[in-house]
Amino acid sequence: MRLLTRNQSQILDQVSMEKMGISGLTLMENAGKEVARVSGSVLEGEKKEKQIVICCGKGNNGGDGFSAALHLNQYNLTIFSIPEKSDISGDSLHFYTKCIEKGIKIIHGYELPISKEYDLIIDGLIGTGFSGGMRTPLKKWTKWINQQDCTVVAIDIPSGVNANTGSASEDAVKADFTVTMGWTKVGMMLNPGSRYCGKVYPVHIGFPDVLDQLEGMKWRSFEEKLALGNLTKPDLGTYKHRQGKVLILAGSNGMTGAATLSTIAALRSGVGLTMTSAPESLNFIYETNLMEGMTFVCKDGGDGYLAEQNFEEIHSHLDWCDVILIGPGLGARETTRQLIERIILSSEKPLIIDADGLRCFIKNSDLFHQISAPFIITPHYGELASILGKDIQEIQSNFPDTLESFLQEFPGVIVAKNAPTCTAFRNEIVINTTGNPGLATAGTGDVLAGIISSFLAQGIPAFEAAQCGVYIHGLAGDIASEDLGYRGLIAGDLLEIIPEAIKQYEYC
Repeated sequence: MRLLTRNQSQILDQVSMEKMGISGLTLMENAGKEVARVSGSVLEGEKKEKQIVICCGKGNNGGDGFSAALHLNQYNLTIFSIPEKSDISGDSLHFYTKCIEKGIKIIHGYELPISKEYDLIIDGLIGTGFSGGMRTPLKKWTKWINQQDCTVVAIDIPSGVNANTGSASEDAVKADFTVTMGWTKVGMMLNPGSRYCGKVYPVHIGFPDVLDQLEGMKWRSFEEKLALGNLTKPDLGTYKHRQGKVLILAGSNGMTGAATLSTIAALRSGVGLTMTSAPESLNFIYETNLMEGMTFVCKDGGDGYLAEQNFEEIHSHLDWCDVILIGPGLGARETTRQLIERIILSSEKPLIIDADGLRCFIKNSDLFHQISAPFIITPHYGELASILGKDIQEIQSNFPDTLESFLQEFPGVIVAKNAPTCTAFRNEIVINTTGNPGLATAGTGDVLAGIISSFLAQGIPAFEAAQCGVYIHGLAGDIASEDLGYRGLIAGDLLEIIPEAIKQYEYC
């Protein structure tokens, strides 16, 4: 499903009216009808008994509220208009006047209503124009809406939620349903904004199909048809070499679990063969825990980590594999970083660079342009902040702009592990639709890297492999949390669930 930024939404309005000849009155009329339709569908019983309040602000969001009122007049309806009549203009004034003509009760001003029981409140206070902080006069209205014990429907986006970043005012409206015009807004998919939207209804109000003409990145949510197309049952004549081979450079003293998790995750996701590098002094741990995966020993002098001196040993295995996963648990030593850099620059095989593998890009982002093979990086906020040389809070506060700026010159695929995870390549950004807070625990990123490497080795193109990997990883977390809850879920639990998450697509 396509998503729009605030700017793209505004441009779509302009294109519709100025180039396609669709009047603003038509768009507002249709918006009001759709808000009324959804609102009516959530109410039950005798219409005349239902108490509805529509809160209208200044601007088109309020205008949509006036328009909706004309289609809800069969209920016991009251409009609270924040602006006075003299402050209402344009298309909004047209529908305000019609409400007056129909005798719909309208109360003006910032004074809160005397408490009474309502069945439904429609939020038309601010809309997609919100950014920064909420003004005090409006804040008391959004607080009042949240205090009412009734259903809340937001027009386009809950008041107080940023349509771009997903950031939300402390007193943003907590909607049960959001009727969004044309397409869902990016900020409604990102946290914390997504928590304020309730069930989202994207509705068609007459916008032309000109999305590909809108400037800026193409944002969308993950489409399940990608999993249906790529995770089908393997051919009857397949065999382990055809199912793909992953070389895994992972683990060190104190972090052998990262190697185990990423290797088993790759195997559980369908790859035919894995070979994992093992520092010689730790080889017994690898041999004990990786029953189905192969290992190869790298001399380490008892140090328990891979170093630049291991380059030739590792390089001799590059021809064997289809894909290289590098990084989980390798550690932060300079000699390990030098090894990683040499491998990624010499490889002609696709790369998944995760965790400690990303350290070689810190203050050295030009290195991305020296990689000749297709590659995927999987940073979380902290790792992305280190690569960009920015404060983590700066990235969190405006993640979409940060990601869009990064993509301008980035040649690979990025899996940005925030909530939810975003996968991006060139001018496309895909927001994942699975996953939960239970995945916020050590090792789940190693599992994700293993899944993605497996899909890539099986022949799925890099951008699609990354999207499917993120989706299946989150789906496994959702399935696991049904039995284990969130706090008790650990990374190892996902390994047994990955096949269940994939299985439903193998038999479609």
